[in-house]
Amino acid sequence: MGQTPPPAAAADSSWLQKSYDHVVEIERKHVAEAGGNWLVDLPLVESPDSHYVFFMEARIPAALFTRSSAFYPAIKEFTLIVPDWQFYDEITEQATRKGMCIEPATTNIYYHIRRVDTMVKVDSIHISGEQPVVTFQQPKVPAGNMVVYRSESYGSACCPKDPMWELAKEDAAVIRSFEQQHKVSVKGTYRQQQGKEGEHTDYYTLPDLTPNQRLDFILMKRSQWIVNKEKKKITFSPQVFTPWLEPFIKEGFREMREVKYDQ
Repeated sequence: MGQTPPPAAAADSSWLQKSYDHVVEIERKHVAEAGGNWLVDLPLVESPDSHYVFFMEARIPAALFTRSSAFYPAIKEFTLIVPDWQFYDEITEQATRKGMCIEPATTNIYYHIRRVDTMVKVDSIHISGEQPVVTFQQPKVPAGNMVVYRSESYGSACCPKDPMWELAKEDAAVIRSFEQQHKVSVKGTYRQQQGKEGEHTDYYTLPDLTPNQRLDFILMKRSQWIVNKEKKKITFSPQVFTPWLEPFIKEGFREMREVKYDQ
């Protein structure tokens, strides 16, 4: 999978800082890939009013960040620092061919990404040699929150009936099939009531699954969660999935209760 070619330097690089604090490093251990889709398995607090900085140590195509808002969708502005993998690969190939050791200059591509309504605006600059100073910080999940990888919402069970209720009848069988195929147990699904006519949302937290298994589950449910899918021809574009945080409600009408698929 090739790295996106380095873009030309932006006409306005005033957004580039001399140093970046609280940088979130996305390492290879945090990601999974299947069919061109990726999961960045790194929960963090998303604030639309904050500016985030990510250092992408994993080799995820930059186009998935610059052309889509799927990556941490609640974040409106962030800087993405990506090593110029094409440059490094060329140096490695050259060194191997010549049988010598070549120490490449540190080379990164900096993307400044802003999400405005439905648009994704991108500035970028390619820097080889001296780089802005980067200080990493591991994001933490605040107490009282749960990490969610997928949610599914049902409308009214009547008056009129939400068509999505047709999928509820196959849900348990689909979950059991996934468990058997992957030899895992899908636990930690919580249901939250949202209305008096059966309206609710199911939140999948997927504990004990690996990043690869979580991504497989997300993709499986994405394909399943389509009414009358046998009558439709649907093509999904490659996407970066990320978990998000939901406050865990322990009491009252909106109390979250665990769903048991073996019942």
